[in-house]
Amino acid sequence: MSSALPRRLPRKSILKSQRPLISPRTLALSLSITDRFPLELFRIIIDWLYTSNDRHALNACALVCRAWLPLCRVHYTPRMTVSPANASEFLDITSSPHLTIASTVTQLTLQKQETMVDHFFIVNSSSPPSPCTQFSLGHLLSSAQPLASITKLTLQKGYGETREIAPHLHAFAQLQDLELRSFEFTSFSDLTAVIASQAQLRRLSLTDIAWRDWGLPSALADRTHRLPPGLRHLEVFMEHSAGLFQWMLAEFRAQPLEFVQLGGIMEVEDAIAVSRFLRGLGSVLKHLRLYSPSRISQVNLVHNTGLESLIISHLHMHDSKDPGNSHHHNRTDEVCTILSQLCSPSLCSISLQLLLTDPESFSTIDWQDVARILSLPRYRNLKSFEFRIPGLKRSMVGMILKNIPDAAEKGILSVVKG
Repeated sequence: MSSALPRRLPRKSILKSQRPLISPRTLALSLSITDRFPLELFRIIIDWLYTSNDRHALNACALVCRAWLPLCRVHYTPRMTVSPANASEFLDITSSPHLTIASTVTQLTLQKQETMVDHFFIVNSSSPPSPCTQFSLGHLLSSAQPLASITKLTLQKGYGETREIAPHLHAFAQLQDLELRSFEFTSFSDLTAVIASQAQLRRLSLTDIAWRDWGLPSALADRTHRLPPGLRHLEVFMEHSAGLFQWMLAEFRAQPLEFVQLGGIMEVEDAIAVSRFLRGLGSVLKHLRLYSPSRISQVNLVHNTGLESLIISHLHMHDSKDPGNSHHHNRTDEVCTILSQLCSPSLCSISLQLLLTDPESFSTIDWQDVARILSLPRYRNLKSFEFRIPGLKRSMVGMILKNIPDAAEKGILSVVKG
């Protein structure tokens, strides 16, 4: 009978009790140590929190002390939007003696209506929306005067407004960018008073603007309201804009207007007024954007000899042989018409978006004539020529590249869908 071998005991390391790991406690440094650190070191850490998208930690750092507050606040969007829902909170902030955002907020938006109102209803209806009496833009602008660093102001969804808001704009000494959206004034003079209220304005954007008297503006004879002399950037997207352009053309005095975006040119008189306005700008105009130009044939660009870039979108192409389309019967090739008008030797970028009403309308463009025009000396500095066509087909791309080989070989021609 064999005796059993002695059983080997497990290794001592295995018999040790498995204690849970305890993370070391983080202790805050004393003030005697932290006072030795320069603010530049804290700035680096706070900037790293921003790049890491740690908003919770960034908010906590903003509450540490007054010295850290401006370091954290620079990473927040300097924009405020005020509507009837938060107007009372906005008034509490601006009237507080402990206001700390006066030098931080640079963009302010005042939205008078909560609901969306169709602009076509404002223009064509005899009973426009009633003004919101509990939300006065004049009172809000007056209360916002402590925000002395405002450079961009947006006023939208105001109906039945008057020139009473114009004096409040004088308080914003750094205001350079003014936007008016979905706005209805009681008269055209009220609109011109607001436009002329800030002399140092550099950008003006007017979208869906209306006034109650759509006749010839009486303000055309009023010389008290003038365009800001330093205006560089103009955007107008509205119907019945002929009176506005007539007023601006009458007030034109060597205006350094370099960037113009226009949309909503629906009526013949609007297109004629726009053409005269662009002619008045002459060689000063550098960048032009035209959107939905259904009356592009009335717009002449031959006088804009300093143009550097041109974008035209929603350029409708129709089949001239379509007997059912009497409005566009015997219509000329608008692509060639536009290119033949351009006389600027500084032109370096062109983008045309073509909307084809039917498959046959693509063949109405004389692509060989397009190639001939592009070979002229005035296009020698052209760096980019883009065609954007919704519903683009491969056959269309092949036809364009085949008929404009020089631009394709230089790498400046592109045909994209969109």
